[in-house]
Amino acid sequence: MFKVERNKETPVVNVINLIQNKSLLVYLYETIAFGFASAIIFLMPPYLFETVFKLNSGLTGILVLGAPIGLVLFSRISSAHNNYLKDNSFSKVGLSIILCSLLLLSLYQTSLPYILVTICLFIYGVGGGYFQPANISVIMKTTDITSQGSIGSLQRIVQNVAIAMGTATGSVFLNM
Repeated sequence: MFKVERNKETPVVNVINLIQNKSLLVYLYETIAFGFASAIIFLMPPYLFETVFKLNSGLTGILVLGAPIGLVLFSRISSAHNNYLKDNSFSKVGLSIILCSLLLLSLYQTSLPYILVTICLFIYGVGGGYFQPANISVIMKTTDITSQGSIGSLQRIVQNVAIAMGTATGSVFLNM
């Protein structure tokens, strides 16, 4: 795709501008990290609840709601407090919170109450709520208005590919 687009007079995605725009590449790498982590976060806990703790699927469904609830609540809260001049700092704060929740989850012991997993998922959602809106906004600011549709699509493609890679990686670990 990049090879074909590079030689077009009016490419859908201007590859040369993308490669030259270092800040856009950094934000896309952040998107990859978020997508990969999201796949792991939504894949592993249901397995843990049902296989390790032997919980039924109904209770498992309720317990894994921590991440989506945190994401929805804090994307609204962060949007209300962000005047879009702080996008970069909000995305960094969000990634830091996500990293903390992943660290807490990696230290989790099965002898601890399983509600702690839900709390860690909620913390992950808080980080995602801070990260996602700010990341999309800052990506849109890196380009001119005529390219925003293409850049927005590229951001979504990158995130979907990262989610697919995270799901594949998580599935490999679950099957080991």
